[in-house]
Amino acid sequence: MNRSVRYAVVAAAVMGLCGCAQQTKIVRPSATQLQALKPLPIIQVINQDKLAAEDTFTYANVSFIPNPSIPIVVGAAGGALGMAIVNAEIRAEARRFAEQHVQPLRTVLEGFDAKGVLSESLRQGLGQQPALFGSYTLADAAWAEQSGSGQRAVLETSYAMTPDFSALQVIATVSIFVPGSKDNKPLYRNMLVYQSPRFSVPAKTAADSEHMVAQENSRYAALHIDDEIEKANAAFNKHDPEAGRMRQKVVSEQREHRLRLKQAGEATWDPDTRAHRLCETWSAGHGEALKAAMRASGIEIAHMLQLDLAGQVPADLADQPHTVFQDDSREIKYLEDGHMISLAVSDDDASEKKSSPRVTMPLPHVGR
Repeated sequence: MNRSVRYAVVAAAVMGLCGCAQQTKIVRPSATQLQALKPLPIIQVINQDKLAAEDTFTYANVSFIPNPSIPIVVGAAGGALGMAIVNAEIRAEARRFAEQHVQPLRTVLEGFDAKGVLSESLRQGLGQQPALFGSYTLADAAWAEQSGSGQRAVLETSYAMTPDFSALQVIATVSIFVPGSKDNKPLYRNMLVYQSPRFSVPAKTAADSEHMVAQENSRYAALHIDDEIEKANAAFNKHDPEAGRMRQKVVSEQREHRLRLKQAGEATWDPDTRAHRLCETWSAGHGEALKAAMRASGIEIAHMLQLDLAGQVPADLADQPHTVFQDDSREIKYLEDGHMISLAVSDDDASEKKSSPRVTMPLPHVGR
């Protein structure tokens, strides 16, 4: 393989690492097909044993400072590699954030049968519409796939905290299959999202900032960094690996201290502190708010499914966000992509992620 082709292949391979996951493809039957459906047997699949958290990862908008001495093909490969490295670091931080804050909530929910509660809530909601929905089965994914070629609706359900931990979302991907469908493709498919009422954190005050600064200075003092600096400087052999590790630790702790002090002094809560305070609210009363949201979710999902199957979306609204139901406490909306969401009145969709900031970096040098 010649050199130019080799670099082109590397670029293509790395770019493949940066692809975003595909969203659920919406499939809608005709009005005639819908009218022909008898009461649908329901198979629900919940392949989840513990509460999850949607992470905050979005691909960074990375721009590179070009180097005229590097050929364009090589530059493309270097750019792709640099982008992959930057995005890997952002993804790792997003996962750290999600796991750190969801773990206390998992502890609160220990002993609570979330799968059973979600299943029973949906069964109750579907049971209120006997003309549309028939028998109900909670099964695993393998059983659902092997459950025959008859008419059926399969609901694959997951539950997770939103990226900012302000709400719980229960997400059901619903597929309806009928006998004789080509390649067992669904007659209908959509994603229905129940979002609990959102919690918020009181605005940060000057007293909060002062308290956070004091806490951070106390934490940093307890590390005795000056002693560590003295030890590292006193090392006989400056190239000794242990001395190098000590210096690296000191630099890391100093950088962390500066960051914490900067966040403490800001007028708004940093993401970690905000998520921590929200999780404290969710944990109150042994997580009763979380449990209540799970109990309510299935009934709302059944309502959304009934609305989506009740009639066709008008052509002029097919790709437009619009509300199809509202009462004193909740509203159900179609989103721009055709998915549905049930929100507390006056709340917005908390699953939306803010784009990562633009990252500018030199194009990596590629040896000839």
